Amino acid sequence: MIRKAIALLGALALGAMLVTLARSVPEGQKLPAVIPLPDEGVPFLFLETREKNAFSLPSAFLPDDSGKITTAFSGLRSIFPFLAKAEETAVLFSLKEGRPFVDGVLRFGGDESESIAGGVVPETWNSPLRAGEVSGDIPGLFELKGGPSPLFPLYFCGRNGVTLLGATPGRVKAMAALLEKGSGGLNVSWFLEKRWPNHFMFFDGGILSHAASKKGVSVGPGGISVTAAWKGDLSGGRLKWESEGIEALFSRNLPEKITPVLWDERFLAPEPFIASIGISLPRIPGTAFKNAGAGEWSIQDTVGLGGKELDELSPGPLMVSLGGTGKLLVFSLPGILFQLPGRGAAGTSFAASFWNREWSSLVPAVEKLEGFPAGGTASIPFSIVCAANAEMLRFGVIDGGTLKSEKQIADFVPLMGDEQRAVFWAYLDGPALAEAVRSLARTGKIIEKMGRSSGVDMKTVLRTSEALEKAGILSVVMPSMEKGVFEWKISPSSVKDK
Repeated sequence: MIRKAIALLGALALGAMLVTLARSVPEGQKLPAVIPLPDEGVPFLFLETREKNAFSLPSAFLPDDSGKITTAFSGLRSIFPFLAKAEETAVLFSLKEGRPFVDGVLRFGGDESESIAGGVVPETWNSPLRAGEVSGDIPGLFELKGGPSPLFPLYFCGRNGVTLLGATPGRVKAMAALLEKGSGGLNVSWFLEKRWPNHFMFFDGGILSHAASKKGVSVGPGGISVTAAWKGDLSGGRLKWESEGIEALFSRNLPEKITPVLWDERFLAPEPFIASIGISLPRIPGTAFKNAGAGEWSIQDTVGLGGKELDELSPGPLMVSLGGTGKLLVFSLPGILFQLPGRGAAGTSFAASFWNREWSSLVPAVEKLEGFPAGGTASIPFSIVCAANAEMLRFGVIDGGTLKSEKQIADFVPLMGDEQRAVFWAYLDGPALAEAVRSLARTGKIIEKMGRSSGVDMKTVLRTSEALEKAGILSVVMPSMEKGVFEWKISPSSVKDK
């Protein structure tokens, strides 16, 4: 369940990245509703944007020229520049019988409008797109080619100051008929942040439900829909969304209802605060962890987390952070810290038994952590913390001194201020994580010089760190399973990338 929730958030985060540089504008006249309605049950993503550059995207978030993702999204690099140059867009992406379709109505400005209406892709766009006129019964119809991709070819024509874009000539002709009629196409009344310039609606058509059931997960029927609004500028932006169908879909796997948590001063934010997530967990049977593959990680033998302990410790808030500092022999590395409040006797019992494992013979001494009577900390041969009192259990690979930080979550995630309750939140400092990745790579190289293989691929490390550097600072907060806010701040390197 946790992995599915994070995957969904990852998908929403990617959707937000597609509109990173959108800027806020006042309400104005909407584009004509000429896009044909998608068939019932068809997965689709419908977007309306009212600002040029709404589809601008730093190259860090576009698929590169290698890897499996290129096949699935090979047309994105071509179609985004076309959409990004429009001052207003209404675009429908849909999937029918395994084939992706793109249909839209766009308004370009000035000379660009004349060029597109004449079937000429402006050279100043630096776009791989090429257009050629198509003979037939649709005057002024042009074919748009963008390389080998299931998205292409597309077709477009200029009508009444707008550009009609369709996956087939017939779809363009249908839009032209609706434009002449003046009604009948897809028309959405946005209820979320009406004055924000950009909105989208997503419907998965039951794909997630079908995929989960094929994996043997018991899920409810139906699809998931998401409605969102976003705004932004060159320094960053914010996206809000509301969804329907998530709780109904996974209710069979949740023995207890997930309740919002107050992420207050109980939780430490170790500095440097690189990345973190917080989630409100229901009681999850230990068998569920075993079925998810926990047994393969030897968790029970290593740290004493068996089925009984997992069952007792799972319900309640969980915060996992990459931050502070840790030590492995002579190497200084970022620390990892788990925080579980309110676990009571189960938490103190786990902390006491943690240090009685077979590996603990390598630890010369365990020092007590102030305020935590059970467990403690060690620094040799590497940094370890596992300590608890009746109110909090903390464990991880991190220096005990780091736990003296007075920083709280809201200091890094402003969305968590004002006693904000949430069922899930996440934070990522891209540049800081990039430096941590480079630090780990340097450590790996030193280990290799000592005669040990670290398996570090420096080219992969470099690509990863560059992408993280350009990602900026990202945070997401979900007050409930159905609502959320995503915020991003662009790093200087991302802006230069444009």
